[in-house]
Amino acid sequence: MKLWKNIIRVWFTLASLASFLVGWVVLAHAPKPNQFDPADLPALPKLEPIPSIDQFMFSQPSVNILRSNQRVVVLRSGGS
Repeated sequence: MKLWKNIIRVWFTLASLASFLVGWVVLAHAPKPNQFDPADLPALPKLEPIPSIDQFMFSQPSVNILRSNQRVVVLRSGGS
């Protein structure tokens, strides 16, 4: 029984080392990724400046979020 245990351990070790080396060789010979070149980017459109908070608040009509005829719903869990 001890002989079979040692044979299986040696087999697993050799199989692990072989698969590691095969993976290393495959990755070493894989094609390299393209390098980033900023000249390949298309021209971006010019963006308009963001309006300030004052312009945004005063340009739209004010809306009350909670009106007097609406009631607030409180969600409660059934836990303790």
